[in-house]
Amino acid sequence: MKKDEAIRILTTCAEKYKDNLENKNLLYIFTDNLKTLHFESLFLPRHYLHLTGVKLLSGNIKSIDFYRLCLRKQLSQSVFSFHENGTTEMKLSVLSQIMNIQKTAKMVGDYDNTKSVLFTEKIVGTVTACVGFVREGNYYLPNTTLREDIRTITIRPQKRVLAILSKNTKDKQYSETTYLAKGVTIDSVIQTEELKSIVAMQG
Repeated sequence: MKKDEAIRILTTCAEKYKDNLENKNLLYIFTDNLKTLHFESLFLPRHYLHLTGVKLLSGNIKSIDFYRLCLRKQLSQSVFSFHENGTTEMKLSVLSQIMNIQKTAKMVGDYDNTKSVLFTEKIVGTVTACVGFVREGNYYLPNTTLREDIRTITIRPQKRVLAILSKNTKDKQYSETTYLAKGVTIDSVIQTEELKSIVAMQG
């Protein structure tokens, strides 16, 4: 992949990140041995860089600066480079899919530590593309994009995503349902007192 193609992907996906994920919390609700579990993630402007897999060439440019350059379509080839191991190209090839993770994730799993160079904890995604998260406080923060089948990098059995809800970080409750598994209603998965306290029931 050449840098001009990478810039095209980075700028296009930055716009999608702004529209879909920036300053959002996503609530993933999933099933584990008939139990309904959940976790919350947080997507901030500074996290976009981690998802792209590119390497900044200057210490004077921070992750938020990189994101803003992408949004303004002012990103130049001198700002970034690819990692030598080929992971940047892999991440960029599925980055557009990741920008819709609030609608497309089908499975959740705990990372199985099979890749020596990868540090992440919880993985959400599909058989073609995933996002890795690390926990910080109450939320899981996105720290990597993976062009992988989630079933090959997580501890079995993977958990089926039942629903994904979204809210702005400043809001107290989730009010937008972005994904529902087939045959699932939102009322049927909001059963625990904890979920009831953070989800504004619709209808």
